[in-house]
Amino acid sequence: MASVEYLIKQFLTPDKKNLDLSNQNIGDKGAITLSTSKNLRKLKKLILPNNNISDEGITAIANSENFKHLTDLDIYGNVISDDGVKAIAESPYMSNLKKLSLYGNLVEDEGAIAIAESQTLAKLKHLFITSNRIRREGIESLQKAKCRTRLCHLHVDDLKDFYYEEVSNDDDEDLINSWEELKARSGKDGDSED
Repeated sequence: MASVEYLIKQFLTPDKKNLDLSNQNIGDKGAITLSTSKNLRKLKKLILPNNNISDEGITAIANSENFKHLTDLDIYGNVISDDGVKAIAESPYMSNLKKLSLYGNLVEDEGAIAIAESQTLAKLKHLFITSNRIRREGIESLQKAKCRTRLCHLHVDDLKDFYYEEVSNDDDEDLINSWEELKARSGKDGDSED
């Protein structure tokens, strides 16, 4: 793997506003290096999918003044959980974010609620948070936030994916509901075969 500083030189656009390090496997160490790099102070778009970044790495990015101009953060396909999302939601340096992609991480209800209730992310319009571990409480919080002036484009798992509906079936008389019933039916079936 190339050094992160080398990758920055290779993939930072000439205007120093966009950096795409997709699939570079930079991990937390690389994310921490990004958070301290002086070349990224004008950055508006940071693309880091599939880099094995966890809460430690994204917290370093969220808490870095380097990223105070960031409007677009794509961190899908990493291993970021609620703590990392809370760091983003609470960081004053993330206040210009308009698009946040967390697709395919480890975010649960607590992280979703942190985004929904965040005062910092007031400008956030696009949120991609499908394929995480968010359930009803988190989804409902995000949907309520969508009803306000932000989160115009909310991409979250559908609530109906989490409903369990009991299906009534009158043909269930042949189902066996206990070990005792199984033993009783086995004995009964065995007697009728003679």
